[in-house]
Amino acid sequence: MTLGVYDGLHRAHMNIIQRVIASAAECNARSLLITFTPHPRHVLGLNGADLHLLTTASEKISILQDLALDGILFLTVDQKLLNMDDRTFVKEVLVDKLNVSKVIVGYDYHFGKDRRGKADRLVDYGEQFGFEAEIVPPIYFENEPVRSSRIRALLAQGAVARSARFLNRYYSLTGKVVHGSGRGRDLGFPTANLEVDSPEKMIPADGIYLTRCNIGGAEYFGMCNIGIRKTFNETVRVLEVHLLDAGDPELYGFELQIRFLERLRDEIKFDSAEELVRQMQEDKNNCRLRIKKIKSEMEDRRNVTNERN
Repeated sequence: MTLGVYDGLHRAHMNIIQRVIASAAECNARSLLITFTPHPRHVLGLNGADLHLLTTASEKISILQDLALDGILFLTVDQKLLNMDDRTFVKEVLVDKLNVSKVIVGYDYHFGKDRRGKADRLVDYGEQFGFEAEIVPPIYFENEPVRSSRIRALLAQGAVARSARFLNRYYSLTGKVVHGSGRGRDLGFPTANLEVDSPEKMIPADGIYLTRCNIGGAEYFGMCNIGIRKTFNETVRVLEVHLLDAGDPELYGFELQIRFLERLRDEIKFDSAEELVRQMQEDKNNCRLRIKKIKSEMEDRRNVTNERN
């Protein structure tokens, strides 16, 4: 098994999980990932409003479902669990209840009351209770350690293309399409206004993005705006997406997933609605050029794959 918050399920997390799956197969055991809900900060009251989660519980399940993991266990975080010292947690949860044979965790894993238990303590406990412990050192990608905090920092800058390289997938969020002001439709760019599922979900920096959207199983490229609509002196932050080549379908109440491909520009305050519309048309043309490039690269990869096969 492996344990941790596993927020992001990025390249380093997946490396550990694949080790768990392979190790379990070698010794004919079940592979298990243990994670926690809600985030411990909720219960501790430490900046819960500023968690900026990369992956919600449902997203974790969705990402992991295609792996060969035998199970995912969500431990409920409450004061009883948080007050459990590290030795008791290992003995009562890992050994007595789950009969662990091997634990694989990252070098920075902490557990038990006040996070006093460090990863290397698992080696000592393993010797006491009869299980093996493997501590995975930092995983590097492009000469940088892969960490959730680094990915959050990139998203806070709007660097979604760079964050995707550390995640090994495009950053995404899901929400319900809700009624907005109708301003986009008035400007000739109807948008789906999104109410994100979790208030803790990390939202990238304000700006205009090229996105890939899934709604009801249908896929569309989209032009997404995150911001306060500076041109109209509004103050409420919105997340809205104009679906390219989808017409103006009735989407209210539907769940929509957005994957962030590239950031096009900052949110800008224009002197008039007409100037904004001209810029939006330029953004749309820019999106089409980038989409053409993306499709060409996808076709090239398919051709290479076919040649190898």
